[in-house]
Amino acid sequence: MERWTPEVKSSERETRLLRLVGKSRKLFVFLREHRHEIFDEKFQEELEAMYRDSGQGEEPQPPALLCMGVLLQGYLQVSDAEAVRLSATDNCWRMVLATLAQQGDAPAFSQGGLQQFRERLIRHDMDRRLLERTVELARQTRAFDWKKLPKSVRVAVDSRPLEGAGRVEDTINLLGHAGRKIAECIATELEMSFEEVCQEAGAPLLAASSTKAALDIDWNDAEQKNEALNRLCEQLDSLSAWVRERRPETELTPLSHYIEALVQVKQQDLESTPEGEVQIRQGVAEDRRVSIEDAEMRHGRKSKSKRFNGYKQHLGTHLDTELVLACAVTPANRPEEEAAPQLQKDMARMGVELADVTAPVGVRSILEHLGLPTQALKRAPARGPPQRAWC
Repeated sequence: MERWTPEVKSSERETRLLRLVGKSRKLFVFLREHRHEIFDEKFQEELEAMYRDSGQGEEPQPPALLCMGVLLQGYLQVSDAEAVRLSATDNCWRMVLATLAQQGDAPAFSQGGLQQFRERLIRHDMDRRLLERTVELARQTRAFDWKKLPKSVRVAVDSRPLEGAGRVEDTINLLGHAGRKIAECIATELEMSFEEVCQEAGAPLLAASSTKAALDIDWNDAEQKNEALNRLCEQLDSLSAWVRERRPETELTPLSHYIEALVQVKQQDLESTPEGEVQIRQGVAEDRRVSIEDAEMRHGRKSKSKRFNGYKQHLGTHLDTELVLACAVTPANRPEEEAAPQLQKDMARMGVELADVTAPVGVRSILEHLGLPTQALKRAPARGPPQRAWC
């Protein structure tokens, strides 16, 4: 596997860019000056270990290059599509990614490649290893003198909404979305067209671009709405039976993912009637799934009046250096204290002893689970608007 070997010495053009960007985008300067230290041979070996050497398929891009792209994306909070564009058109990105001297405006990576790499990074816990690596470098580099810091550190712990990237849908659209994805997956496996699968499986509603438009009813009429729901469920049952006949295997594939999603939506949102039909369940199921593409997204509340869909992100930040020492992400509907074990594990891994903690009252439960006395609490600055998950 090819490794990323960027130049250490800055060119004249890079030096000019570093001077221009230094005051407003300090991380660009840090990453350009220390990228060869962050992604040394040893760490690149760790990144390469995420890949299975099957000898098949295309040679993957250097993992360190993609990892740097993920860092820049997280710093600016941009989507995958925007990250691809910036890697081709923004000179600061190109400087850090070591493509500034290349001719043309080809992006450093593809949108699909970046998404797949990030998923691989998370699946192997290398996102957490990257956090550790950053602190390791902070201890080694002259960016600041780690030895001058007290062993007992001041940390800010805070939580904020993280908007999910998956589409949030109502019950009818969740069912239709899952059904369409099942039909698309089985069509690919059987080398059939999507339309052929929908017709042969007895699910023509799924061939339409909009499930509700295909049902063509007055959605304000409760009786028509219930009849449409049962018609859709009958076609989904027909599709499921058709798929089982042609593909009885149960190995983990994208198809099995969407089959499980369909089953989950039915169980959480529907209930049987004495007449043998189905209807929308009364009340909201606990831990209700809201998106087909993102299984972990949930409804959450920033306050009594403000709702959001996605996750909560929890950070423990070193107040003297602004280094993030601990992080955790939980579904939006989970209590704050569920993030405590992961934050505690991260801080223990970093070898830090908490001397003083700044936190808003809303995350007091996290600190109590960390074993901190109530009198150590201080109010943190007001939190900003929700962040958005990369998509």
